Amino acid sequence: MTPEDLCSLLRIEDLSEAEDALEMELFELKKSILLKPLLRQTLRSKILRLEKLSEAALFIGLPGETSSAIYEFELLKTDEVLPLWEAYMKAKSSWKRLFSQVSSPRQTIELLEQGLQMELAFATQFENREWLEEDPVFGTEPDPMPVQNGLKQAADQGFKTFSELEKNKSTLSKELLLALKRLSLLPKYL
Repeated sequence: MTPEDLCSLLRIEDLSEAEDALEMELFELKKSILLKPLLRQTLRSKILRLEKLSEAALFIGLPGETSSAIYEFELLKTDEVLPLWEAYMKAKSSWKRLFSQVSSPRQTIELLEQGLQMELAFATQFENREWLEEDPVFGTEPDPMPVQNGLKQAADQGFKTFSELEKNKSTLSKELLLALKRLSLLPKYL
C-alpha cells in the first residue's frame, strides 16, 4: 500500500488524517453491524471493507492490528427451550459487548467470524418443526422480550421442550412461533 492508496481508501487528503479517518470508519461499520442480525451474506461486503481497513491499519502502524480477539461462550445443551434461549441471549449480549470494545479492523473481522460461529452453534439446537406456515424475516431480529415472556409462559404451563411447544402451538403467540421458526432456519444463512 502506498500513501496515495491509503488516502484514496480512507477518502482523505493528508496522511495526518489517516488514523482519525480509520477510527471513524471502523466505528461506523461496527455500529451498522450491531444494528442488524449476523448473517454471512449481509456481512460479506463489510468484511471486505474491514480487510482493506486492516491493511491500512498495518500500513500506518496502529496498535492492536497484530493481536487477536478471542470470544468464548458457553454452549448449553438441553431439551428445554427457555434455558437454551436464555443462554443464547447471554452469549449474544456478551459478544456484542466485546465487539463494541475492539478497536482494530483485524480484531473486528475475527469477532465477526466468532459471532457467526456462536450464532450457528445455538441456532442448530433450535429444532426445525412445523411451527407455522408464515415465513420469518431474516433481515431483522425479533424483539427478545416477547419471545422470553412467551417461553416463560409456556414453561409455566408445562411446555418446556420443543415437542411440547409444538403440540401446544395453538396456545402460543404468533410472534413466538415466528421466532422459533426463524431460529430453526437460521443455520442456512450462517
